[in-house]
Amino acid sequence: MNRTSLLESLWVLAGMSVALSLLLLVIDAEHGLALTSIGSTAVLLFCFPNHEGAQPRTVLIAHLLGALIGFGLLYSVGAHAWSMALGVALIAVVMKLGNIMHPPAGANPLIVLNIKAGWMFLLDPLLLALAILMAVAWAWSRLRPGPRWPQAW
Repeated sequence: MNRTSLLESLWVLAGMSVALSLLLLVIDAEHGLALTSIGSTAVLLFCFPNHEGAQPRTVLIAHLLGALIGFGLLYSVGAHAWSMALGVALIAVVMKLGNIMHPPAGANPLIVLNIKAGWMFLLDPLLLALAILMAVAWAWSRLRPGPRWPQAW
């Protein structure tokens, strides 16, 4: 590992730590399971900021659609192993067809169904967590030379 790669890795470590710590300070710890998709979103934003799946449009739309698919299944057929599997498969197909591939959002139907989330899940923790994460990623990418996040909206 060369010096540049090491410094970049330490920068990513610091940025992700700041973003996720701030996020967890603002959002109740009771939402731990509800935030599992956010951890992998942070990996994309900080480690692969140029990736198509790390751009705001993709992140927001995919996460929201994944949660909405979860709600649709929860309120129409209930939380079952088969509806959880169907939810993940449905958001995968929607992301592929819509050209909004953001793999962490594939967990959202599973999360919504598993915790039997209410509609407020969309605002807190989901949108609040995404807003904090993206704000820190935006600021963090401007504190160092190199690629800025986002590349496109």
